[in-house]
Amino acid sequence: MKMLCTARSPFRVALPAGSAWRPAQWLGAVALAALLAACATPAPRDASAPVPDDGDITGEDAAPSEDRAEPREPERAATPAAALNLAQQAESARQAGDTARAEQRLERALRIAPRDAGLWHQMAALRMEQGRYQQAERLAGRSLQMVGGEDRELALQNWRLILKAREAQGDAGGADEAREAIRRLEADIV
Repeated sequence: MKMLCTARSPFRVALPAGSAWRPAQWLGAVALAALLAACATPAPRDASAPVPDDGDITGEDAAPSEDRAEPREPERAATPAAALNLAQQAESARQAGDTARAEQRLERALRIAPRDAGLWHQMAALRMEQGRYQQAERLAGRSLQMVGGEDRELALQNWRLILKAREAQGDAGGADEAREAIRRLEADIV
């Protein structure tokens, strides 16, 4: 293939012999290159790089001191209606004795709302009913972690379920720990 250098081009681009690019073709190629560049994803951020917090902001960007006086707790997102509906269907199925259907509905609800401590507790209670005591204890523990100090009643229900699961497994030391946690929670509620 013979290469030929076009004299008309200010960039002196080498083209295959016999082909001539028209200005519209150049424009299309430049537009395509610009489009591809715009679609490129940025390089991932270095995880070790420090992230500035509110204390690092100075000058005009600094927020008034009144806004920083009291740290706000993050608001819990409301559980989507679809997850609540599935949880209700699961409870109906459980009461009807269809634990397989209840399990299926709860798993779907948890895929929709994985941060809902109540759904994790409901799954733990189902596992307890199925005689799967280790899973029941683990799931109630997960619910307990998510609820934190926000819902003492749910925390109390989780500890009671953990107590039953540990007793069913013959874990006397673990059952004593659960009883102590229940006693502390009941003392704080009253």
